[in-house]
Amino acid sequence: MKAQILELLSSPGPVAAAVVAFALLSVWCFTQRRVTRTLAVLGIYLGLLDGYLKLKTGSPYITLARDVLLIAIAAGALLRSRNSGSLQLPPLSVLVFGFVAVVIAEVANPNGREVVGGLAGVRQHLEFVPLFFLGFAFLRTEARLEKLMLILVVCAAVGGVVSYVQSTLTPDQLANWGPGYRERVIGTGSFSGAGRVAFDDDGNQFVRPFGLGSDAGAGATAAALALPALIALFMGMRGNVRLAMLPLFVGIGLAVATSGSRAAVVTVFVSVAAFGLIAAATRNAFRVTGGLIVASTLVFLIFAQLGPGNSAAQRSRSVTPTTLLSSYSGERGGSLARLGTYATRYPLGIGVGVVGPASKFRSRGLGQPEALNSETQWNFLILETGLVGLAIFLALNLRLMFLALTRIRTIQTTRMRLIQAALSAPLFGLVTLGFAGPTTVSVPGAPYFWLVTGILSYWLITAQAGRPATERRDDHRLPDSPGHVGDRDLRAVAIPLARR
Repeated sequence: MKAQILELLSSPGPVAAAVVAFALLSVWCFTQRRVTRTLAVLGIYLGLLDGYLKLKTGSPYITLARDVLLIAIAAGALLRSRNSGSLQLPPLSVLVFGFVAVVIAEVANPNGREVVGGLAGVRQHLEFVPLFFLGFAFLRTEARLEKLMLILVVCAAVGGVVSYVQSTLTPDQLANWGPGYRERVIGTGSFSGAGRVAFDDDGNQFVRPFGLGSDAGAGATAAALALPALIALFMGMRGNVRLAMLPLFVGIGLAVATSGSRAAVVTVFVSVAAFGLIAAATRNAFRVTGGLIVASTLVFLIFAQLGPGNSAAQRSRSVTPTTLLSSYSGERGGSLARLGTYATRYPLGIGVGVVGPASKFRSRGLGQPEALNSETQWNFLILETGLVGLAIFLALNLRLMFLALTRIRTIQTTRMRLIQAALSAPLFGLVTLGFAGPTTVSVPGAPYFWLVTGILSYWLITAQAGRPATERRDDHRLPDSPGHVGDRDLRAVAIPLARR
């Protein structure tokens, strides 16, 4: 790793300039007083650049860039918060800290990896946990939440266009995009025998697009997170602004239609259905129905324009009530069946970093990690964190879903009810996606989960309990600081919620 960093620093031309620019950006993230701006930069980087750069360069170390940005943001915010004396732990911190403690304790598991490998395993679980605290502390106004949703939607739409372009290529053509693409498409290195391609009825290979992510179907996963947000934004706009948002539907529709992934299509359906149910229960049934009809119609038209031979259309034929379970049983049934075996055999887990993205070397006690099946989120958590880690993660998810189903409808303003429904609905989709693969160790699922957990912790617990506490500003001065100029008083949002 050190040699690669030195090579980058000594590279002439654009690479060296990019390294210098990134260093300056990291310093800016640390010193910038308006944390919402730095979070926006991080969101754009994760949505547009992180996956592409990883595959373009073929270097796993490129993902450290997102860690540097996040650490710079979190460290700067923490330093200024300590100086102002305005720290407050989110209500769900007990569960979060419990999960963190279990992950760290697994480093000492005798069946796990050596210390360095164990730290890589810790990273894959806890990399985005700081977003939980940042979301709770700084995304406390309607305007900020809408900006977050807009960034999510734009990134997903751009990824959809890229996914469509990739779907028109042959596997060899996509492999030429970079070493990482070649490794995954052709099936070399750690992806040997598992190339990300699919086959038609005649046995011909075709591409399963990556979009701007680092694995097949990543574009559709981003669409599943963004589509409820786009519907909510669309419902809140009027006139020409609403018309201007239609191209975003096209981009997200392309991400779904070219995904080549049944799991991604099902995740999109569950996210949108959850949004419809939550939002309709908040006295917005007519408007929600209209938004869902528009979104569904546009996605259907995009499927139709691509023709019946496109990869997602072929694979989505099995996404019906009569065939979905049999298709899942054939592809993931064996993986899910091992959950009970692993729970009995490894109740304390086998150590972090033995399976998942961090598993690249032999573990201390169990041989090659390939012998273990971590193809679902639940197997992955059992193996890495044991029954305790799985129980805490499930408890956190169930708590979030319960809050979404019971408390969003009590928010007084229609706009905020729609926003909270749009942000919480994809959590149901991520749980569904967990039956097809790990969701908490990759972009966009992991950062979305932790950030939205923090947001819901504030809006559905702290604000509704009448405990807005220290309503922090982006410049980290207390609300009654003399000479403060900034957003309107957050109490204008929080107090009506508490007076219901």
